[in-house]
Amino acid sequence: MLLINITAAIFALYGLGFVFAPAQLALLITDAAPATATALTDMRATYGGMSVGVGIVLFVLSSKAETIRLGLLAVLLLMVGMGGGRLVGLIIDGAENQIMYVYLALEVVASVAAWLLLSRNKPLSV
Repeated sequence: MLLINITAAIFALYGLGFVFAPAQLALLITDAAPATATALTDMRATYGGMSVGVGIVLFVLSSKAETIRLGLLAVLLLMVGMGGGRLVGLIIDGAENQIMYVYLALEVVASVAAWLLLSRNKPLSV
């Protein structure tokens, strides 16, 4: 399924970027970089390693016909969670750059696409 694979690839590539260049990516995306070794290590683990793991899980879910719907549900939940958290942040904190709005728009588009794909097929049974 194309939507799952695109989402998986983005998570995996984003994660690899944060594993190997956390300060540079943080600076590019948020205009600030972690200032301590502990913060960099945590960024490598959380933004990096966890994102790579999410990408791999999505690739696995997209690889078999019987898990495609679960993969779509995972994309939906991930994007709603990220978009919801980002929206709360934008409301409470505002944004100093436009990247946050671009990310929010992409999260909304991916959420809607996953929801539409899930809604046109049979119900998900777990």
